[in-house]
Amino acid sequence: MDIAREELLKKHDEISVEKLQSLLDLALRTTAAAADPCHEDLTCCVERSSVLKGLSRLKDLDITNVSHGNDLEEPISITGLETFSLSYKIQWPLSIVISRKALTKYQLIFRFLFHCKHVERQLCGAWQMHQGVRALNSHGTAISRSSLLCRSMLRFINSLLHYLTFEAGFFVLEPNWHVMHGRLQTAKSIDEVIQHHDFFLDKCLKECLLLLPELIKKVEKLKSLCLQYAAATQWLISLSIDIPKLDEQSDGSVGSGKLKSKNPSQVQKVMTRNSAVTDSILKFEREFNAELQSLRPILSSSAQAEPYLTHLAQWILGVGND
Repeated sequence: MDIAREELLKKHDEISVEKLQSLLDLALRTTAAAADPCHEDLTCCVERSSVLKGLSRLKDLDITNVSHGNDLEEPISITGLETFSLSYKIQWPLSIVISRKALTKYQLIFRFLFHCKHVERQLCGAWQMHQGVRALNSHGTAISRSSLLCRSMLRFINSLLHYLTFEAGFFVLEPNWHVMHGRLQTAKSIDEVIQHHDFFLDKCLKECLLLLPELIKKVEKLKSLCLQYAAATQWLISLSIDIPKLDEQSDGSVGSGKLKSKNPSQVQKVMTRNSAVTDSILKFEREFNAELQSLRPILSSSAQAEPYLTHLAQWILGVGND
């Protein structure tokens, strides 16, 4: 995500897949993955639509509550950060088990996790910028309000990522993998192998919220608001602080460069009088809180039907209630 950032920030039709593949190969050769005899079969690609649109094309899933494309809103401008995916050169006899549809399911899970990490990194950059002005007496100003909003957004995305990847005893991906692995050890036919593998993928998709239409659409909306806010943070703070060129060099992302502060009294005056800044912060705050409030009843009712969502519901319900 770091070395490919410049390329991934481009629109999907402007990205050089060859360059991304070279960077992926470099990353594989310089990590423990180089010892894997199959590492050269791992490739990358750039899809033409969002994860939600990709889900709508899985028409043949046995699970009936997959979103329909007509209900989904495509982002206005899609970059490589939304469309980048890994792929794999599937050779025979592995191709008997891992079909094109199965590979697509793996890719949807990867893309969802990848984009969640991107949102987290952008919010962390925004948080670091706020930390850079902590020495200023900004209590009661737009900066302090923005800092609280940033913290709430970080709690939301961290709760989501924690549920998806780290929650002890309630892992989504790793425990399901171990269950599948155990079942494969006792499989007596290739049909049983395919059945266990497909069950594993569908269970992971569902527990990653990707087969729960109401939930995933709310989560994607919240992620979009987080990204818009993170992108605006640099502008909001720069109205009162001199910010040097950031490391990514005008790529539009949020960074954590050292902040050269103006006189504290000047900062106070700018932040309290600049209605545009205050209005922008309040707008983000209202929209985020409204989406979060509308997510809570959906998540609570879903947790009753799907017990694995209980811990996620507890964390999300706590966001903004500090």
